[in-house]
Amino acid sequence: MHALTVAPGTPSSIPRPALDRWGVMTVVLLVVLGLGALAGGVALVARPDGSVMHFDPTILAGSPFSDFLGPGFILGGLFGAGSLLVAAAGRRRARLAPFVAFAIGCGQMIWILVELAIIKEFSFLHPTMFGIGLLISMAAVAWGLPTFQGWRRARSTGAAR
Repeated sequence: MHALTVAPGTPSSIPRPALDRWGVMTVVLLVVLGLGALAGGVALVARPDGSVMHFDPTILAGSPFSDFLGPGFILGGLFGAGSLLVAAAGRRRARLAPFVAFAIGCGQMIWILVELAIIKEFSFLHPTMFGIGLLISMAAVAWGLPTFQGWRRARSTGAAR
């Protein structure tokens, strides 16, 4: 009987991300972000006039949105459902999960900065949600580093053949 060998550079030669402390931290933070963003997104889509969350639509002046429907879909879809899907992929140790989590964390920080620039009103949620995005990004880097290094090794080994 012959041992199964894997050609360098094939997906199975690249390690899956471990659910170590960084993986667990990233997944938990993605769930926190996802649930909060999904709730906020549903509230904004349900009442695009902002009344559910006591928002005045005039704060959107200078933005491409006339009501909260678009921001609600972005918030609930990308940061809500998207974060929960990546958290589920992370629990299954999908190779791309740490990298998509990093993108979501960075996207969350950008979302908060753009939101502050447009609405020019400050809430305790802004630094909180920015901080969650920052923590997701930092934990995702630590979580995904072994997978990235494995990919680099597999790629260089495959290129040398």
